[in-house]
Amino acid sequence: MANNPALWDYAHIALFVVWLCAEICVFVCTAAAKNTKLAYEARGRFVELARKIYIVPRICFALILPVGIELTGAINVYPLSPDLRVLFWCAAAVWLFLILGAVRRESTPMGALLGYVEIAFQALAGAGFVVYGLNSLATGSPIDEPWFAAKLAMFGLAFWTVIAVNVSFRPFFAPFAEIGEEGPTPEREEGVARAVNHTLFYMGVLYLLIAGIAFLGRVKPPF
Repeated sequence: MANNPALWDYAHIALFVVWLCAEICVFVCTAAAKNTKLAYEARGRFVELARKIYIVPRICFALILPVGIELTGAINVYPLSPDLRVLFWCAAAVWLFLILGAVRRESTPMGALLGYVEIAFQALAGAGFVVYGLNSLATGSPIDEPWFAAKLAMFGLAFWTVIAVNVSFRPFFAPFAEIGEEGPTPEREEGVARAVNHTLFYMGVLYLLIAGIAFLGRVKPPF
């Protein structure tokens, strides 16, 4: 498989498809959480379902990192050393450890710590891809294919957008818990709706970025 571009391309596309489909399910469940016509218990089940499904796109995102590097080497867009390949696979393994560790220890101090470490990792990785891609677009080096440089920059933006999705949903939990404990009020429902709307907005941005990344990777338009 190491020298077969078609197989790496298939794996890359499959991860994007699963990622996007899972994100759509999360989008629908999240939107249902602000529906005041539903019983509180039903809204809570939608929230819990969204949280469980959201593990899937996180895993896909982590795996796309090394698979994308392998595809890059297989199609000879950029020369890759064996050490660089190993580095990206190790980074993906650490990322998966953070994801699964945070899920397993959810609602504990350790789970919260692993979540913060994951966010820090995503922020740094996103910055690296954005700077690398934009610099290549501006100078033609080290990547001389503009479509690929633009794809890397958009991939970096996807990291930051995922962070925005996670952060924007956090204000949801306090007013939603208060609704369950003390009953709904306009202020509490407004807080829930505001958090959900912000989350859905960034999820929409993420969909556009995924579509743009896929377009650049398949069409390879000239700039």
